[in-house]
Amino acid sequence: MTSLCTSPATAQHAVPPTPARLWRRGLLTGVLLALAAWALYWPTLRYDFVYYDDIRILKDHPELYGQPSLSADLKSIFVACYPREEPLLMRDITWAVDSRLFGFGNPFGYHLGNLLLHGLDVALLFTFLLATTRRYGFALATSIAYLLLAVHTEPVAWIMGRKDLLAALFMLLALCAQTRRLSALTTKAQAAWFLTSLVFLAAGLLSKISVLTFPLVLFLHAVFFPYLRAERAGDALLDWKSIRREALLLLPGLALSGFIYVWYQRILAQMGIFERGYSARGLAHLWNLLRVDPLALWVYLRQVFLPMRLSVVYSWPSLESLNSPWQSVAALGTAAALAAAGLWLLRRRKDLFFFFSALLVMMVPYLNLVYIGIWVADRYAYLSVFCLLAIAVSIGTVALRSPNRLVRCGALLATVLFAVMNLTQKLSYEVAWRDGESLWQHHIAEHRSDPAAYENLAAYYYARFTAAAGQSDLPRMNLLLTKMQIVVNAGLAEVWPNRQQPPPPQAFYLFFLQSIVQEVNNQPSAALESLLISDRLRPRWEATNLNLARLYRTLAQGGQNPVKKEQYARAARDRFERYVQLAFRGRPAPSNVRQELAEVQAESLAAAEPPTTGH
Repeated sequence: MTSLCTSPATAQHAVPPTPARLWRRGLLTGVLLALAAWALYWPTLRYDFVYYDDIRILKDHPELYGQPSLSADLKSIFVACYPREEPLLMRDITWAVDSRLFGFGNPFGYHLGNLLLHGLDVALLFTFLLATTRRYGFALATSIAYLLLAVHTEPVAWIMGRKDLLAALFMLLALCAQTRRLSALTTKAQAAWFLTSLVFLAAGLLSKISVLTFPLVLFLHAVFFPYLRAERAGDALLDWKSIRREALLLLPGLALSGFIYVWYQRILAQMGIFERGYSARGLAHLWNLLRVDPLALWVYLRQVFLPMRLSVVYSWPSLESLNSPWQSVAALGTAAALAAAGLWLLRRRKDLFFFFSALLVMMVPYLNLVYIGIWVADRYAYLSVFCLLAIAVSIGTVALRSPNRLVRCGALLATVLFAVMNLTQKLSYEVAWRDGESLWQHHIAEHRSDPAAYENLAAYYYARFTAAAGQSDLPRMNLLLTKMQIVVNAGLAEVWPNRQQPPPPQAFYLFFLQSIVQEVNNQPSAALESLLISDRLRPRWEATNLNLARLYRTLAQGGQNPVKKEQYARAARDRFERYVQLAFRGRPAPSNVRQELAEVQAESLAAAEPPTTGH
């Protein structure tokens, strides 16, 4: 009889296959897993942009990815276009290659890159687990479970998921390289594999900044490697000599992460990313984290094993929702339970403790330790969730071998339920990523209270309206503008139901979009009012200031009253200067922006001059 307390060292009696046979079988299995991953997401190759960051960060920047040559793209990525909001160099290089091969505005190339990377990630995960544990069944079961996960739909089907896929690729390569180091017999080979793992770590950091904590995962992997391989029993004492040696080898990785963190942090501060209106500091901030982060882990747990209502951004948990004492109690209880589970695993099952601790370490960058961003997103768990699956597979294996028939049936039922729910949710959610309209209509149906769905659907319609205007397609322009107005009105009704109260801050973008509809419909006064409301709800937003500057300029050019004309021209100048300050933050503005600014300033001076009188 086996139990969870029994480690692989005491539970396995079968003679393991020879290394050559294991390698051949592992290679074939890895290829088959990659093919299965590609088959599951093959339909995404026909998908479009979804107008949620993929336009703002990718398609709006031909100067980065759409230059006449790849060398020109690389020069912009590494030199000319700094600083920028997301300086993720490895991701940018792959986008530039996709653009060169398939065309800058063609979504096929970017989706194909995501598809290929995801298949490689699944195959590499299996390779790492097999090489580390030498347990083919365990590695295969964990990798198949990983393959089926519905939460992977977002990072694979969304072009912006490239950074998560690349980061996972390089982290898995680093783990595989370290496995070779720990298995190498010569000092020269160990040094070579150590340097290789550092190179992969650097590539991961330049793919996504959340790789910052990964050196600790490498440290944990090295320390618990003998337990993962069943060379030491799960309850055996720790090898402190090995821990001291690996602690020294940890230092270069930590230094590399620290350097990247400082570099990236300075860029984000310069770009104003931290200006989100969140003011809690010190103990108040820690208390907020303690109330929310443990509950966020429950959301991930549910979405992995019982996925439903998948979303780009989950609106719960949030600070605004934590008004009841039971939620604080549940969060504190979860934190205590995690601590207790970690201590028990460290004492009794050090092989599983690696997966438990690695999961928490990889999720640290998403705990909002520095500033409040997004609490939960499917893409955040793209790689780290394999640790959770490894623990679940270990528990399930014990349950399936139990002499109790009821326990075996329960484990089998749970396995089938996991597979069926993830597959059905994956396939239904994958279709929603076809384009911006289908995605955001799906989110409105599933999450009516989330303003982001209304905002992005309205923005999608406006982008299509602009394209139709370029083709002078008046019927389509009218249809798209009507759809946009309907979505904006529905969003405002959802987030601002009580019109006797001031509009909430989260309605700022809907008012911004409403101003666009009003301006296109030749209602400049109404557009100005909507823009000023948007500006009050979210001050210092560059887009509002730009649109206000242009609207004031239009009003000044069409005005007859000299006093009003001067006021509008001066307001246009002030708003445009503020826009340049907020958007470029000390960097040189592009030539077209400088030219427009000069025109606005000249018009302001002209409007301020007293009219000449004839004699």
